[in-house]
Amino acid sequence: MENLTINNAVYEPKLNYKFYRQTRDDKNLRDGSRDGFSSLVGSLLDEDVDAIVATYYHALAWYKRNQPSETDVEEALEATVFANDEATDKAFDDILDTLQANDFLARKLKQYVKDSDKNADMIQAQIDHTKDEDEASRLTIGLKQVTEETNKLRERLNPQDSSPKPEDVDSHPQN
Repeated sequence: MENLTINNAVYEPKLNYKFYRQTRDDKNLRDGSRDGFSSLVGSLLDEDVDAIVATYYHALAWYKRNQPSETDVEEALEATVFANDEATDKAFDDILDTLQANDFLARKLKQYVKDSDKNADMIQAQIDHTKDEDEASRLTIGLKQVTEETNKLRERLNPQDSSPKPEDVDSHPQN
């Protein structure tokens, strides 16, 4: 993630436990029964640009009383991350990579996948038991979205699982 220059001061974003706590408890990020952190992860996977602003804002939580306002963060991002589509796309990847690099947050991402899988199973059960075609159609759309988000994150967390191990390579060579 990029450092931000705000009011002639350089701010270094950090994705750590303080970031997690602040996002988890942010009432503006909460979505239904999901806490703010889970909603933010979902928004990042959906490539919602507001999630970039929220991530950078909360990544500056470690500055405590000197944490810049969300408006200041947004203005700083306009000059860099939102300058073009390529930079914006890169920001989503950078944020997800940085989340994954922190052991605690990586565990929270894995928990997000588990919770999403459980949610998908519950939605599928509802689809299987509903007689209303409109309701089944609505639930199917929701299931597709949950599944796409979960698979996208699962692939990021387990990139080696998606590519088979070469058969010629012996991971324990004998001397």
